[in-house]
Amino acid sequence: MRRIVWSLLLWACAVPAQATLWRVVTNDFPPYVGADLPQQGFYAALIRRVLAEQSLQMELHYQPPARVRVSILEGQFDAAFPLLRTTERERDLVFSDPLLSVRSYLFVRADSTITGLADLPGKRSCHLQGSNQPVPVQRMVDDGIVKIERVAHTPQCFEMLARGRVDFVALSDYAGWAGARQSTAGLSAFKTVGGPIAYGYLHLVWPRQDPRAQARAADFNRVLADLRRRGVVKELEQTLLPSLPEDPDQPPTKPVKAPAERGR
Repeated sequence: MRRIVWSLLLWACAVPAQATLWRVVTNDFPPYVGADLPQQGFYAALIRRVLAEQSLQMELHYQPPARVRVSILEGQFDAAFPLLRTTERERDLVFSDPLLSVRSYLFVRADSTITGLADLPGKRSCHLQGSNQPVPVQRMVDDGIVKIERVAHTPQCFEMLARGRVDFVALSDYAGWAGARQSTAGLSAFKTVGGPIAYGYLHLVWPRQDPRAQARAADFNRVLADLRRRGVVKELEQTLLPSLPEDPDQPPTKPVKAPAERGR
């Protein structure tokens, strides 16, 4: 209770002066967002563009995934991204319209006999610390029929996969192929199987206790929709996200686009 009261006081003090600088928190999650990515990644570039249309600026901070949600609820930041929408989270957070739709796949070694979800019981997975796997796999983890190894960065999962320390990695298409590309084994060492296992949308969020949250979300969504109509969002996707394979079961053949401008 004391923490909630303190958070409300922080927001109350901030309301009279309409800030032109948003302090936003995220986690390092290539190829979507990262301090070393061009323009700090697709999400950062998109959010920065939406804010610029409102004469606002963004100050971006990086924290581990488990810490991001705590920090935003404590009132340390104005907003956070990227988060999946869940009923539990909606109690505490106001969600933007979707920033990007993602499809999750099972990534396995090229010589793996795994063909789909039915083959996963008894197997071992790898995933990022402080985050859940796609729903069908997370259910198996919760039920204790799939074991999980936790790492700090996605490429570490693919190193473990290549060495046989885990049996599969369940990730979105962009994040999965980006992690595979950064592994020492190379793209040809991996494949996806069984088609998409989950579909989802990732969002920018505001703490529901912030009295400005609903208005900020409405303004953000209005500008985001306008940028979509103008083709700006599609252009950012094509520029800042890696190419995907035409055949989802095979590695991409085109290199990642690397714009000259880099984020700071």
